[in-house]
Amino acid sequence: MAETLKATKREKTGKLANRNLRREGQIPAVLYGAGQDVIHLALCAEQFDAIVRHGVKNITLEGDVSESVVMREVQWDTFGVEVLHVDFFRPGN
Repeated sequence: MAETLKATKREKTGKLANRNLRREGQIPAVLYGAGQDVIHLALCAEQFDAIVRHGVKNITLEGDVSESVVMREVQWDTFGVEVLHVDFFRPGN
């Protein structure tokens, strides 16, 4: 079962840019793998929380990037409440 998640490309990276994204209700993410370039993304925090609660690993990204990906790693804050960053992986063909 694959869930759908809206993803937008982000130009700014780094600690300050990521903090600003989180204040706006978004989560910074990165997409890599299959010998292609790395893409920096921003995800809607509410949508992503629903996907994490259901335990889904296979996700279809829509928006600026339209691909089927696997959730590789989720980084949480110290208390395990807020998602800080997500890594997505493109499976090889």
